[in-house]
Amino acid sequence: MRMLPHAPGMTLTADAFYPPTTLIGFSMQRHQLNVYWHFHDFYELALVTSGTGRHFTSLGERAVQPGSVIFVPPGAGHGYRLCNDLRVYNCFLRSEVAQFELMWTSRDPRLGALFGGRGGEADGAPVVLELDESEMAACIAHLDQVRLREPTDRSAAHDLGHFLLALDVLGRRLGMSPPATERGMAAPAVVIGALELIERDVTHPWSLGELSTRLYVGPHHLCHLFTRWIGQPPMAFVSRRRAELAALLLVSSNDPIAAIGVAVGWPDPSLFSRAFRREHGVSPRAYRLRHRGELLHQTTLVPHRLVHP
Repeated sequence: MRMLPHAPGMTLTADAFYPPTTLIGFSMQRHQLNVYWHFHDFYELALVTSGTGRHFTSLGERAVQPGSVIFVPPGAGHGYRLCNDLRVYNCFLRSEVAQFELMWTSRDPRLGALFGGRGGEADGAPVVLELDESEMAACIAHLDQVRLREPTDRSAAHDLGHFLLALDVLGRRLGMSPPATERGMAAPAVVIGALELIERDVTHPWSLGELSTRLYVGPHHLCHLFTRWIGQPPMAFVSRRRAELAALLLVSSNDPIAAIGVAVGWPDPSLFSRAFRREHGVSPRAYRLRHRGELLHQTTLVPHRLVHP
């Protein structure tokens, strides 16, 4: 398993996962808590093989479980939260492959939804599908033909052929039911902008006034749109994301609890404790004691320490 440093708003690159001469790469991940909002410069095909969690994008969030498949185009932000031993079979495709070797896919009646049609790169939204057991097995079998082949025996024709056969499974499912893109329409630009500002620096002392000023929109209008699309007001979302980050640091670092509060944007220990309890139902100290043992072997794309601002 490849472990990479990861911070909110970070853009992951294909070269960090596999050699520049390789068209397709893989990463088997186990997410036990949260995976920050992030971007990447490649296509990602993520197959959930076990566990549960919630996948979120700028359009909202939805539950994922075994059988869930997420196809993420380059430049689309996404992440996971509230994961419970979520295991994901990740397959990566370089964006230039879609531009050249697979340029025809955007015109394909089925694959066009992934490579430039509805729910795909054209509107910047990941596609989420639910496969049955046989479809998931077929998809993984094709990808394993690439992943498990000796590097010296791999070729572009072989790799792309099996990758396309895996995508054909998704394409057939797309033909039977419309893809889920978290919501039916793209979120307004102001909501996406607010999410990007918050996720870029969740520890910043955000206020509704500052967000609305930076987005050139009235605070009441911003709050209304954000609540409609995300399900809670901007400041409640900030509190939730800080509490999720704090929960991760509590179980994956030895930092003092007060220092973790400072690191996530709550320098007042009593405020940190109240806000954390509101989100998780217990105090930071109780959360650490309850969850630390089960998360000692965490292997997810998140940092083990946060550099204090």
